Amino acid sequence: MEETKNEPRTLGPRDSNISVDGKKMSALEVEQTYDGIPVAGGIVKLSKTVTLLNKFGAEFLGMMFFVMVGCGTAVSTSKTTDFNASSWVLTVAFAFGLGITTLAYTIGHITGAHINCAVTFGLVIAGVCPIIDALVIFAGQIIGAIVGAAVLAGIFNKSNDGTGALGANQVSPNFGKGSAFLGEAFMTAMLMFVVNETAVRKRLDYMPNNKLTGVGFNAPIAIGFAVFLAHLVLIPVDGCSINPTRSFGPLVIASARGLPDGSNHWDDFWIFVIAPFLGAGVAGLFQRLTTFSV
Repeated sequence: MEETKNEPRTLGPRDSNISVDGKKMSALEVEQTYDGIPVAGGIVKLSKTVTLLNKFGAEFLGMMFFVMVGCGTAVSTSKTTDFNASSWVLTVAFAFGLGITTLAYTIGHITGAHINCAVTFGLVIAGVCPIIDALVIFAGQIIGAIVGAAVLAGIFNKSNDGTGALGANQVSPNFGKGSAFLGEAFMTAMLMFVVNETAVRKRLDYMPNNKLTGVGFNAPIAIGFAVFLAHLVLIPVDGCSINPTRSFGPLVIASARGLPDGSNHWDDFWIFVIAPFLGAGVAGLFQRLTTFSV
């Protein structure tokens, strides 16, 4: 169907059809130059405070729902399964991966959908996330993880939680702390690498005529699959964290209502902080060192 003269054409982010101060500019150029969004009749200025509040709220809700879906799946099926069964591993891994894909599509336009403080750290190292933004996003993630775990505690009492700690992580008796650390570091690095190459890297690094970022709007699919694959590998090892915030919230709430006897959750917690940060940091540094302008 041909476009009629009276039908407005949708402007892409790089279309140079907006006239500002006598110059033709794209919507993206207007945002970067005038710190505002072009609308009919002028430019709406963006408030940094409101923008930061939006980012806080988006990451708060994203992390809250992610904990509820991912850890909630682990808890809801924990009383009727064998933790070593491949079907249980597949189910939980799929829940975490699909949860990230769904929520990344939901809040990606607001924050980029970090939903993981290790990813936030990696993006800071890569030079694509300002430190102030990162701190606000991190605060939203931490509070969201705690609230999400609290909701889970309201749904599943201790007798219904076969994981013993609302899906919080600890190293399996069959594996050593070194194995868990190595796995967490490398799987987080893989996740960060996928984020960088699909959602951050400008295609014009390699293809000057193509101005899109990564794989465009399909980045959440690849990122979700990266989370899914990491869980397939690490669930038998330590429940798979690759996300310190996701591990922290459930552990705080589970501790408040009482961890099971012989719990090593807090003893192992350092692994689920240092290893993901290390992996994400190395991948973020790789992104920074291999990015160039054309």
